[in-house]
Amino acid sequence: MAQFTDDPIHILFLNSYNSRMNWYREILRGVEEVLTPDQNNIILHLENMDTKEFQSEEYVQAFSDFIELKYRDNHFSLIFCSDNNAFDFLREQHNRLYPGVPIVFCGVNDFEDSMITDHKEITGIAETFSARTTVETALLLHPDTREVYIINDFLKTGRAWQRDIESELSSLENQLKIRYSEDLSMEELQKEIASLSDQTIILLGVYYSDRNGLFFTYEKTGEAISSVSKVPLYCLTDFNITRGVMGGDVLSGFMTGEAMAGMGLRILQGEFPWEIPPVKAGLTEKIFNYPELERFSIPLKSLPPHSRVINRPYSVYREYFWEFWILMSILILLLVVVIALIVNIYRKKRAENTLRELTEASWEGILIHNRGVALQFNDMFLNLFGYNRDEIQGQQFIDRIFTRESSQKVIDRINAGNLEPYEAMGVKKDGSQFPVEVRVRVIESQGQKARVAAIRDMTDQKKMEEGIRQSQKMQALGTLAGGISHDFNNILSAVLGYADIGLLESEPDGKVHFYFEQILAAGRRARQLIKQILAFSQQSKIQKQPVILNDIIQETINLLYASLPSSITIHMDLSTEICVFGDPVQLQQIIMNLCTNAGLAMKEKGGTLDLVLKECIIDEPSLSDSYLPSGMYAQLMVSDTGCGMTEEVRSRIFEPFYTTRKTGEGTGMGLSVVHGIIAEMSGSIHVYSSEGTGTTFNVILPVCSHGPYDKGENETETL
Repeated sequence: MAQFTDDPIHILFLNSYNSRMNWYREILRGVEEVLTPDQNNIILHLENMDTKEFQSEEYVQAFSDFIELKYRDNHFSLIFCSDNNAFDFLREQHNRLYPGVPIVFCGVNDFEDSMITDHKEITGIAETFSARTTVETALLLHPDTREVYIINDFLKTGRAWQRDIESELSSLENQLKIRYSEDLSMEELQKEIASLSDQTIILLGVYYSDRNGLFFTYEKTGEAISSVSKVPLYCLTDFNITRGVMGGDVLSGFMTGEAMAGMGLRILQGEFPWEIPPVKAGLTEKIFNYPELERFSIPLKSLPPHSRVINRPYSVYREYFWEFWILMSILILLLVVVIALIVNIYRKKRAENTLRELTEASWEGILIHNRGVALQFNDMFLNLFGYNRDEIQGQQFIDRIFTRESSQKVIDRINAGNLEPYEAMGVKKDGSQFPVEVRVRVIESQGQKARVAAIRDMTDQKKMEEGIRQSQKMQALGTLAGGISHDFNNILSAVLGYADIGLLESEPDGKVHFYFEQILAAGRRARQLIKQILAFSQQSKIQKQPVILNDIIQETINLLYASLPSSITIHMDLSTEICVFGDPVQLQQIIMNLCTNAGLAMKEKGGTLDLVLKECIIDEPSLSDSYLPSGMYAQLMVSDTGCGMTEEVRSRIFEPFYTTRKTGEGTGMGLSVVHGIIAEMSGSIHVYSSEGTGTTFNVILPVCSHGPYDKGENETETL
């Protein structure tokens, strides 16, 4: 709370009783907790009326004169009062002693709003206890209870408390017997309590004086009653909870003091007392005495929620509860970290073993090196080059496993940090050379960077590529020979025909007749030579049969994976199974040529090769073809994202021997052969391309109405 003013703030606190009562001390503690007088320049003047023992009119008048004289030079900003006697005194003397000074009360029994109707400067907190809540709680903790014995004295406050208790417990009278103590001496009351049955509980209200006029503090009253009681003793105020008293839903002096000071603080900050309505709800707290809970075997978990247990034996665990759990949390966290590390080490070792197993299972030679110095390698690497581990481990090896030209190429790539796949010439331990493909990745191990190289023997692939090239040449030759033979046969037909006419019209024994015979013989030899060229180039007869085109495409792509650079990604959409009538080898040759050309177009920068197969109807405008009959066709689209073609190149791609490739990269016969095969199958091929945007080949083939024949039952058509 901020300091209100530079001048001290004077507050009078008038207490009905004496300063020894815990009730008053707890109220005062609550007031000081809220106002913090020392920090806020507040002077709290404390006066105790002690009206439990002194109640005469002469005493009250003398007390009034006393405080008038004592504080005649003080100006009070606020007055606190606790309990009925101080409250009644201030109502009577307010206008005479401290007119206009706001008053905040607490602990007033039987409060009615009419009490302050003519005193607009007064507000506060009524004393409302929870007898019903306490009894209901006791019945839950002691379910065998049949009687409640209630103790109050016969003074003004005791009678007021008994009336309030009777009002609160009236609805329980049909459930159990409720009996109130009579006006007895303390000795008689103790005998009465000692004779109570085991099915009884005691509820202590207010007992300050007995019939003989002997006065007791609230604490002494609780001790006197509990000392002879064999049954649970509950109370309604927190200061009654002493040895032998169970507790209950009790009035809290501290909470009452806090609430009263809070209302006073609002007034000091500018609110008017008549704007703050009196509080009539009880400021209670559920408090229980641990020794009594143990005495009557009541477990803590059976207590109502938010209950507070006092007088528990000292426990290091409770004293350092948060520290204990913080320490346990740290230990648990450390344990989890240790377990996680152990698991991680185990997984790492298992991963290393798995990686080692996978590495050993690879068909490629795996080598991990740092600037050419061998760190780790698999058995396939050793088998590939013919060395043992001791000859390679930790050694500079590039000049030993590559030719001189390739070694320099590898060193230059390492120095440049180039990770692109490359081809080189490997050298085995025995000196023999063989082509290899090297793929490289960089890893970091133990704070050092290293390279992982996968080395693949390219010998078989090179042989296969050479075979494919030879096959393409032979196929091109066959197509060329077919075209030449057609034209040449037409010429020969004219020559041979005129030669036959010449024989008929010439003299048999003449020279002209002999000349015509020689012409016919030469022509026949030329026709036979054409047949031999066709037989040589074709190698075997072409056999047509129903073929699942999807399978042919998949098989061909599997072959091409090894030859296409890793920078090219292949996408296939072959979801529809389509059957065509043709020769499987020729179909494979179509796909091989188209995909090889696409790979060459993307060789420098990489890209994507797409193959899409679907059924189509030739009547669709986008697929219309003037020389194909309408019907169902298979449409194969082969697309690449390569360099594309100019219009001039595109117009000549199907010409035999036309090529834009460098020497050794193509013969110019591939697309010519493809065009011839497709035309022979009654299909068509179109190309769509522009420079820099890639190329798409659209192949249209008739669909076969029935599936492939079983092996041994194939019907073939000989060409």
